[in-house]
Amino acid sequence: MQQRPVRSWLYAPGNSARLLERVFTAGADAVILDLEDAVPAAEKRTARTMVAKTIDKHVADGGGGPALWVRVNHPATGLTEADIAAVVRHGVVGVRLPKVESALEVERVEAWLTAAERQAGLTEGRLGLVCSIESALGVHHAAEIASAGQRIVALTFGGVDFNRDVNAAEDADGLATLYARSALVVASRVGGIGPPIDGVFREIRDDDGLERSTRQSKGLGFFGRSAIHPRQLPIIHAVYTPTADEVAWATRLLAAAADAERAGSGALQLDTGEFVDVPVVRRAEAVLRLAEHLQP
Repeated sequence: MQQRPVRSWLYAPGNSARLLERVFTAGADAVILDLEDAVPAAEKRTARTMVAKTIDKHVADGGGGPALWVRVNHPATGLTEADIAAVVRHGVVGVRLPKVESALEVERVEAWLTAAERQAGLTEGRLGLVCSIESALGVHHAAEIASAGQRIVALTFGGVDFNRDVNAAEDADGLATLYARSALVVASRVGGIGPPIDGVFREIRDDDGLERSTRQSKGLGFFGRSAIHPRQLPIIHAVYTPTADEVAWATRLLAAAADAERAGSGALQLDTGEFVDVPVVRRAEAVLRLAEHLQP
């Protein structure tokens, strides 16, 4: 499963040959070849074939680059098992499952993934699963979903569908989805999986809005964001990459903490007035680990 931290997840519609070809060089940390919402119903099966061929071509060309994921259709459509059978092949890191509302849905999909791995000659359990929470019921069951099965890497939040489900208006400050997003952070932690991934920001040219929204979700405990256009990637990367000042702060803090420990003290105060104890030290360690993992 995924090792390198993923700051950005860029979608490409599975029925667009042009975008399927370009998505791998757009600069995202991960790409999502989409068989779901981006594909009209009449083109679902065609998209499935196109995505499978794209995966094989990417592998034949040497692979590498961004992590490759596929978003399949929800089990209620009757398409999911065939989607999985078609796209589970060498080169795929995992599958995104949309509109998840129960642990039972996760269990069904995991069984299909295992069967597809066997058919493709892959190690069982190799592919990861990201579950998208997009409704009130999904939020209500988020802790159960996060704890279901062995493949779940993270939850992701579908704010547009969630707002529609609960009849909430979209707002610039994110208050309408604050409870739901915080619930996913807690559920992810309780379930022992990675932090949740933020959903797409639909206003492609609103750079300030994208940055503000992304920083807010990061502040809640999210890591990474889905994107629908390459121009959004630099902003998302900047938010989720430690700055030089943050790295310098963490380095200075850990050095001071080491000095304090040698002196027999469990806490200290920096010359800036900041009080430092164990949780702050752990946060500084996390900053440096992330910065190291993101090194080219």
